[in-house]
Amino acid sequence: DSVIGGELRLTLDLDLQSIAEKALEEKVGAIVAMDPRNGEILVMASSPTFDPNDFSTRISAEKWAALRDHPDHPMQNRVIQNSYSPGSTFKLIMADAGLEEGLFDDNPAVTCRGAARYYGRTFHCAKKEGHGSLHLEQAIAKSCNIFFYDLGRRLGIEKIAQHAQALGLGTLTGIDLPNERAGVMPSPEWKKKTQKSKWYAGETISVSIGQGAVSTTPLQMLRALSAIATDGLLTTPHVLLLAE
Repeated sequence: DSVIGGELRLTLDLDLQSIAEKALEEKVGAIVAMDPRNGEILVMASSPTFDPNDFSTRISAEKWAALRDHPDHPMQNRVIQNSYSPGSTFKLIMADAGLEEGLFDDNPAVTCRGAARYYGRTFHCAKKEGHGSLHLEQAIAKSCNIFFYDLGRRLGIEKIAQHAQALGLGTLTGIDLPNERAGVMPSPEWKKKTQKSKWYAGETISVSIGQGAVSTTPLQMLRALSAIATDGLLTTPHVLLLAE
């Protein structure tokens, strides 16, 4: 005879989850939301997805083949199992590192002319004509590449990696779900170990705007930025509602 299992209560907010899933209809992507105070996952949506009821009985060969061979991999949870270049969201981690290292104590300005040369190579801003003179808050609001290129040059890859790793990048978040991906936070040590090559200064410039070898899951970025917003509270995300 069947036996009733234990009761599971999840942290997901049904209304928010429904809104997220509707927003992802006909799209490829992921949405995740977390309470930064305690790590409770309120939304975890990945698209395209599949109907788990198909697995409640013996799944047909046709349905299994369709899931297995789908080009958008519906059986992957993009929130924790896919990692991406974080792009401009990484600039907040750069800003945090610069503040921690005291590089903004005198509120320096950087002039963006649309492009700048570092280590013999020209790097561009998204705004071709440039943003002009910017301080930190303006650079964040306008997402100025040149400002953060310059910040990356001043910090150096070791400091960038140190602060990013302190915010959980490059390591598992510890969420109570299987098959989480760790992503990559590059450093000279990482490159020597994985590619048997030295780190070049020009690579730091790309890392400064979340490109290059930087690779994070959506959940990792959410956790890192939540820690910045809560003055350093780095929580362990979870979907199982913990007993009070």
